[in-house]
Amino acid sequence: MSFVNETKSTPIQNDTGASVRSDINSNMAAIYSLNASSSTPSAANSVARMIWADETNDELKIRNGTNTGFITIGSLDETNLGLATKSSPTFTGNVGIPAGTVSSLPFRFSADTNTGIYRNAADDFSIVTGGTRRAHVDSNGITIRDRKALRLRDTSNSNYVAIRAPSNVSSNVTLTLPSNDGGVNDVLQSDGSGNLSFTALPQAVPTGSVHMMATTTAPSGYLKCDGSAVSRTTYAALFTIIGTTWGAGDGSSTFELPDLRGEFVRGWDDSRGVDSGRSFASSQGDNNKQHNHTASSTITDPGHFHYVANASAPNGSSNRLFEKAGQDLRFAASGFVGNDSRQDYTGASTTGAADTGRSEVKTTGISASVTVNNSAAGEARPRNIAMMYVIKT
Repeated sequence: MSFVNETKSTPIQNDTGASVRSDINSNMAAIYSLNASSSTPSAANSVARMIWADETNDELKIRNGTNTGFITIGSLDETNLGLATKSSPTFTGNVGIPAGTVSSLPFRFSADTNTGIYRNAADDFSIVTGGTRRAHVDSNGITIRDRKALRLRDTSNSNYVAIRAPSNVSSNVTLTLPSNDGGVNDVLQSDGSGNLSFTALPQAVPTGSVHMMATTTAPSGYLKCDGSAVSRTTYAALFTIIGTTWGAGDGSSTFELPDLRGEFVRGWDDSRGVDSGRSFASSQGDNNKQHNHTASSTITDPGHFHYVANASAPNGSSNRLFEKAGQDLRFAASGFVGNDSRQDYTGASTTGAADTGRSEVKTTGISASVTVNNSAAGEARPRNIAMMYVIKT
């Protein structure tokens, strides 16, 4: 095939008729063939914007505006030169786009120009919505920014489960999921380094443990400690732990729960010796420790005499004498001897000598009793608040 200027015939020079015709034919052939050849036309044989068909690579090329080289347009062996159509294009091979920024997205939607993706850094591209960088993907994985949630929709897409970071963390936290799905009623636990594993629920709340509740309704997984007889089958785990310790129920299909209504619970002595002689689960009636009460009473009586007076007053002592069978009986003139008011005298015949007839000393005969009253109810108890005991099934 031929090129324009291949024989340097443009512009066509004055020449003989045969030479001019040859130049014209050469230029026409170049136009017809789009300057097709297996070698690149030289600058001398090229002009700006000239089309050239590269037969070696089967590509259509065009000369650049400065006439310094050719730019590939497309493949001559493919429909539409292998170029994407304006409507519903199909791409093969690699598609290159510029890096862009949040405000200048290289890949965006025509109806939503502030939503798209861009290259944030090496091996890192970011997702932008509403003009804000929401997430990015790099060699570490997917990072969701600004405490946005990861939402997992249900099958109907009506509701979702969301996972998101706390408001603030002092350092990065990584949680590694277990390698299996655990067993029935297992719970997740951490080893303190973010490695999660499943553990059996009894390690968290053991079956048979008793708790106080500040409500009158037992929560799920618990029963009231009210002495009820319950099914050995339905509550097999609890029956395995406590058996018939608190009662055998009907002896075959049921067993009894502890009845802690209105009771104070005391720790089992277990050979300590503080509450010895009792077996586990035994009850104990109310009682008080043996003790004494101290009571006192004061009676003041220095001792005293009783006497009678005789109007005739033998021997001149009218207030110390009385007659006995016609005889004078005399007592001490002062009423007592030796400053002791507890003296008792036996009367005797006398002619006036002091102290005649004293026989013995006796204590005044007075007795007193003291009664200590009680003020109590039908039991001994400390201050208390009523709550409900429940047992883990």
